[in-house]
Amino acid sequence: MTLEHPYGPALTGTITVSVSDPAVGAYPPPSIIQRDHAWQIQVNWTINGPAALGLGGDWKVRAFLESVGPGYEGQAGATVTVPLASAPAAFNRNYATTINVPPANTIPGFNAGAYWLTILINYENLGVPGEIAGVEEMPIMQFYDAT
Repeated sequence: MTLEHPYGPALTGTITVSVSDPAVGAYPPPSIIQRDHAWQIQVNWTINGPAALGLGGDWKVRAFLESVGPGYEGQAGATVTVPLASAPAAFNRNYATTINVPPANTIPGFNAGAYWLTILINYENLGVPGEIAGVEEMPIMQFYDAT
């Protein structure tokens, strides 16, 4: 997905997201997570172009889950703040962070089932939200209880 902003061709950006369950590795697929496992969301994004040079402030990275049917709807893990200065001021700036999500069975109302995962990246400078944002919608995830 791309970042949205009012700067025209002076700024471009992309976002990639992956999910992992450190308890099991590559199998089962990362879109199927046991409810008693903590899991992670890896978010990588870039900004490119002359406007990238002049930006300061912070990125706010959040993840949200929405149930397909009855169940939990809310933030997954804590908001992560990534300073723009964590990548050198340049035409091409790369950022990465990980959102650590606690086991679903520790979150009230988080039942086994299917959930949409959405990642939001928002820009702010001196605590004031700016006009740069990105959204990445992931495939439906399945959370299950072990028998």
